[in-house]
Amino acid sequence: MFINYIKSAIRFLKHNRAFSVINLIGLSIALAVSFLILIYVINELSYDHFNKNRDRVFKLINYYVDLKQKYSDTPYILATALKKDFPQVEKAVRIKSMRGFKLKLKEEFIPIDGVLATDSEIFDIFTFPLTDGADDKNLLDDKNSIVLSRNLAEKFFPGQNPIGKEIAGIANNAEYLFIVRGVFENIPENSSLRANCFVNSRWTIDQINKAIGITDADVNWNQDFWNTWVLLSKDCNAKALENQFRAFEVKYMGEKPQSQYSFQNLGDVYLGSENIANVRIMGNKKNIRLFSAIAFLIILVASINYIILSTAVSSRRGLEIGIRKTFGSINRNIKNQLLSESVLLAMIVLPVALILMRIALPFAGRLFQTRLDIIGSNIVIYIIVYLILTIIIGLVSGLYTSSYLSQLKVIDILKNTLPSRNKKKYFRSFLIVVQLIVFCTFVSATLIIRSQYNYAIHKDPGYYNKDILFINLGRDFKGYSAFINNIKSNPNVIMAAGSMDNLPLEGGMIMTYPNYQDKTVMVKVEGFAVDYNYVKTLGITLLQGREFSSDFGSDLKQSVLLNETAVKQLGLTDPLGKLLGNRTIIGIVKDFNLHTIHSSIPPLWIGMTDQYIQDVAVHYKPGTLKGILPMLEAEWKKATPDRPFQYKTIEDLSKELYFSERNLSTIVLIFSIFTLILAALGLFGLTLFLARSRMKEIGIKKVFGSSEQSIVFSFLLNNLFNVIAAALLSIPVTIHFMTKWLSNFAYKTNINWWIFVISFAAAATVVLLTVFIQSYKTSCINPIEALRHE
Repeated sequence: MFINYIKSAIRFLKHNRAFSVINLIGLSIALAVSFLILIYVINELSYDHFNKNRDRVFKLINYYVDLKQKYSDTPYILATALKKDFPQVEKAVRIKSMRGFKLKLKEEFIPIDGVLATDSEIFDIFTFPLTDGADDKNLLDDKNSIVLSRNLAEKFFPGQNPIGKEIAGIANNAEYLFIVRGVFENIPENSSLRANCFVNSRWTIDQINKAIGITDADVNWNQDFWNTWVLLSKDCNAKALENQFRAFEVKYMGEKPQSQYSFQNLGDVYLGSENIANVRIMGNKKNIRLFSAIAFLIILVASINYIILSTAVSSRRGLEIGIRKTFGSINRNIKNQLLSESVLLAMIVLPVALILMRIALPFAGRLFQTRLDIIGSNIVIYIIVYLILTIIIGLVSGLYTSSYLSQLKVIDILKNTLPSRNKKKYFRSFLIVVQLIVFCTFVSATLIIRSQYNYAIHKDPGYYNKDILFINLGRDFKGYSAFINNIKSNPNVIMAAGSMDNLPLEGGMIMTYPNYQDKTVMVKVEGFAVDYNYVKTLGITLLQGREFSSDFGSDLKQSVLLNETAVKQLGLTDPLGKLLGNRTIIGIVKDFNLHTIHSSIPPLWIGMTDQYIQDVAVHYKPGTLKGILPMLEAEWKKATPDRPFQYKTIEDLSKELYFSERNLSTIVLIFSIFTLILAALGLFGLTLFLARSRMKEIGIKKVFGSSEQSIVFSFLLNNLFNVIAAALLSIPVTIHFMTKWLSNFAYKTNINWWIFVISFAAAATVVLLTVFIQSYKTSCINPIEALRHE
């Protein structure tokens, strides 16, 4: 029987070629786009599934009470204290990235990315397979131990067993000998913890002590620079253990601790960290929901096309169904046949969609801002999901038509008294409106996202947002003083100064200070290290006092600037001259956007540094950029000829930081175009079939004097009403979803009325043009030919 269904379906598709071609094109586009989105979604959802201890591994999250913000940063001592106080904690490690780490290859020191300083128990918690190394319990106990990834091991020790071998490295600006204790398999790309090698966690203590001028980073509960991970016992209730943290915090941090710790399961880290600051690798649940919704809507539009065209050609099948019922076919068999036609069409489309998906994969990866790879461990999931989705599309698309046609009565078919055509007409109009609502919503959303992007780019951040150039020095830059002085001597350079990073910052350095009015209240203040003249170079407004000056030798180690928010939260009434820690407050600057406009302005501490300058800001005269670039590159080559000269204008940097918003507008725009193409295909097919079915009517109208314009106008008028209805109904939908999206920004644009006018105009133009092309062709037919056709 199934074979008979297939044969009947093939006959129908042959006899209705226009119907088949239009639906093949529509379903191919819809499935290809959906498959691309599914690869992204499946890859995102599969993060950290390879870890055997996934349900027992937790990350410690640090909630700063005063800032009302969660951070992934915790103190070094936390891991030790957790193991000591809670027997349920089987393993605990602290992890911090090592910057400026190098390993010697032949006679050259090579910078190594992805170097994590941690403890030996990292391999018990994350179950990274070791390819070499007999004892995985104490691999990092010795300070000079190092464990390499397979890629690094093959690069530095090709064709050798590296275990026990020495390798020279640079850590904290000094050369040391490291001993290779193990080699681990390359960490899968769908891991929220990525590393190329591991070293002992103690390397980071000296680094932090030196950076902020302390000697107790390993036991100081106020220095949050590490991530803490734990492995809980199998019978441990994480929530119950977390409830004991309040007493734990009081024990180690006093009666009013400013940090509150909580657990985050490994399975939630990648997709559940959007509200946690300083997380390096994370996904976005909102993007998954957004792209899944887009895929659903595109499939919905394609399915609606099928239903619209099926109802349009259903009148042709009435006689066939009547004859089949006369010869004994029952409703169920007819319904199954019609459903099989729909499923067969979807299955025919499947290989075409896969080919289109494979061609578009590289472009889609750039569009989604991720490596959109086909991961080997996910292939079975891809196949199952693709097949299920294709069958579902086929079933959903054919469900209405099969149910409607299979219920027709033989007597009604023979008497030509089928249910009212008006009902089908209204139903088709409803479906067309749904398609256009999707399109208008996409277009309006695109315009709102683009408007927010432009707002972010052009908003006054509180410092110069043009004619500023940032030069990345990297670590261990030699000859900084000569380099900066030579730049400033150029007549086209207004001022230049160094800093630890460029503005706006992507990360942050947090320090804790007591409130001046209530010493029990601790305030978290972000730190930003700069060189002389930085405030002047960036055009940051100085409200009180003075900025750093070489005329005051104490400024380098003993002076600090605060912003307005810091003054308020610290409870300072007359800040100048007062001590903040071991530094004297010498000036107050006006609040400026330290970070992007996603977050509000935090309390800010600006201090000086002569060791961690990694960026130079150059304020140049307008219109002189092309003229000073050769000079800057020449000075760079004098200072460090072996390093590439890298720079960014402040405009380019802002565009990079808001690239996700710009990219999102592009994604939504592309999907809106796909939606419109699908809707236009459906409208074209519908107009084609309606025009054919109304040949006699059109011929009679022309005989009685109707003009071609009036016939075309009758087609256009009905569709114009559909566009108006869709545009109006899309307004509340757009406002609801885009208001939610804009809530991600501390500073945002308004949703303007002209956005909805543009979406209506775009929909009306395409819809009316599509209908006009076919309706005009039909209106030009000879009346005699039209009547003969009938």
